[in-house]
Amino acid sequence: MEVKSKVAIFVDYENLFYSMYNKFQTQPDPMEFIRIARQYGQIITARAYGDFEKNPYIKNEVPKLRAASFEVVHTRTEVVGGKEKSYTDFKIVEDLFVFKEENRDVENIILATGDGHFSNIVARMKIRDGKRVIVVGVKGSISRELQMAAGRDDVIEISGFGYEVDPEDLKRFILVQEDRYRYLTFIRTAQAYLEKMKIPEEHRNCCLKKITAAMNRLIEEGYLEQVRIMRNNVPVNIIKVTAQKEMENYG
Repeated sequence: MEVKSKVAIFVDYENLFYSMYNKFQTQPDPMEFIRIARQYGQIITARAYGDFEKNPYIKNEVPKLRAASFEVVHTRTEVVGGKEKSYTDFKIVEDLFVFKEENRDVENIILATGDGHFSNIVARMKIRDGKRVIVVGVKGSISRELQMAAGRDDVIEISGFGYEVDPEDLKRFILVQEDRYRYLTFIRTAQAYLEKMKIPEEHRNCCLKKITAAMNRLIEEGYLEQVRIMRNNVPVNIIKVTAQKEMENYG
């Protein structure tokens, strides 16, 4: 019977979460890390690190991580000299050193992060310990030093949950809403479109951000306009399909 190689995966989850949200307005999929790790052998360790108590968005990721079989490692954040200092990097490096010494039969280690601070430990494990170290990070956000330490063939870029807004479908939806309702506010229209798409709960915040970005593009392109009206003596900002664009659609 063929003996499978062993693989361990260490995920700097807080780093990946914010990198992915800022770049792609989406979230990491913990199962994607597991699928990648399985390509390199039998998973014997899977750990995800971050300050899961400081931020409610990160805290909400814990059930997803545990459902994907990750051991969730909480790392603290302290205020030092008036600035927040995270100890996630230190904890991951410490665990990597201990792990490689105690598990010399594990040939493959996956480190999921884009942080260049890990370049030294990656280079050391590859060159001195003979490990194969695969770096997994958010597309366009992996530091150059970290990529050099891992080597071109051992860098995997991910972009997370791949939901995109169809601008034509969004236009049709807004037209129908405008026919149905007298006043359309920007955020309520975006939320209504989100409900129409039936997005899973864990992706709703990111998808809402993509929808609002798509609506802003429609305003920039002149398809929509924002108008301030008085309603019950209260100023309200509403959106309207411009007359010219409405004629084009019904044309």
